[in-house]
Amino acid sequence: MRSLALLIGVKAACILLVSSLSGTGAVNNSGRWWGIVNVASSSNLLTNSKNVQLVLDPSLALLSRRQRRLIRQNPGILHAIAAGLHTAIKECKWQFRNRRWNCPTTHSPAVFGKIVNRGCRETAFIFAITSAGVTHAVARSCSEGAIESCTCDYRRRGPGGPDWHWGGCSDNVDFGRMFSREFVDSSERGRDLRYLTNLHNNEAGRMTVSSEMRQECKCHGMSGSCTVRTCWMRLPSFRTVGDFLKDRFDGASRVVYANKGSNRASHRADPRHLEPENSAHKPPSAMDLVYFEKSPNFCSYNGKTGTLGTSGRTCNSSSPGLDGCELLCCGRGLKTRTESVTERCHCTFHWCCHVSCLNCTSTQTLHQCL
Repeated sequence: MRSLALLIGVKAACILLVSSLSGTGAVNNSGRWWGIVNVASSSNLLTNSKNVQLVLDPSLALLSRRQRRLIRQNPGILHAIAAGLHTAIKECKWQFRNRRWNCPTTHSPAVFGKIVNRGCRETAFIFAITSAGVTHAVARSCSEGAIESCTCDYRRRGPGGPDWHWGGCSDNVDFGRMFSREFVDSSERGRDLRYLTNLHNNEAGRMTVSSEMRQECKCHGMSGSCTVRTCWMRLPSFRTVGDFLKDRFDGASRVVYANKGSNRASHRADPRHLEPENSAHKPPSAMDLVYFEKSPNFCSYNGKTGTLGTSGRTCNSSSPGLDGCELLCCGRGLKTRTESVTERCHCTFHWCCHVSCLNCTSTQTLHQCL
């Protein structure tokens, strides 16, 4: 009897362990690949004779088997993925620098913390900006010749207008979108609402990069005249992408599963069956961000939700906006301190060739949330 009870206990423990892993695994795996931003270093890479990064060390378990295969099939692309993630994280922090949630990150594989386990606006922005970052970096690396499996986009050729023609090296945004879709979306599992919103936001990030492509031209002619122009397509700056996605964050749509039996759902072209929670709102477009869960208030530390709180954050005492002390400190009050800052000033260039500066000291007043 004792051995039977022990066996039942062990079996129950195993069931609980498996159920807990299956309940969180899909969520954690969604952003598991983000962890390569902290481990993609020279010790994890193989190089060829041209010193181009080839493959990720198979011992790293942060990527799925399919993702590792994609990296092996596209030598040099791992560096672009890591660079795109770095750019996306930097842009996320800049866009939310004055918000209660300021895009905090860690050096662990769970780069963005527990917030990605939720379905709120902030999670939507993270998925969109990281997907956009990979698209942007891969497209640029193709045109720079850093990836062996892609080059510039040479499809635009010939006359484009009466005084200009296509030429040069266009950034290969189509390859960037295709690779990002295969690489980023492959980490999603399941068919639930979280799966659908993550895929939607991933695609919104990619479409933003593609839609903001711009035409650049170079003049040709005698004595600097612009008789003929050669033009190509260039990626937008990533700040432009971040600004666009931040606007979409502010106007994000809260969604639910569509009722497949309703007339409204049956006439929609979107096979993913997402529709606004409020039936009076218009359906989200492919470039809108979507979410399904209310955001935490981010005012106080909460280990369960992974929010750090705003205690100790620097605020603007004269601002009525989100960076103002009243809103950022959540009504808890603030403390004020002064500090001396020494900076270089009155710099002069001397021919040739050095710059001399003076050191200027000023007193700054800082306000921090309690």
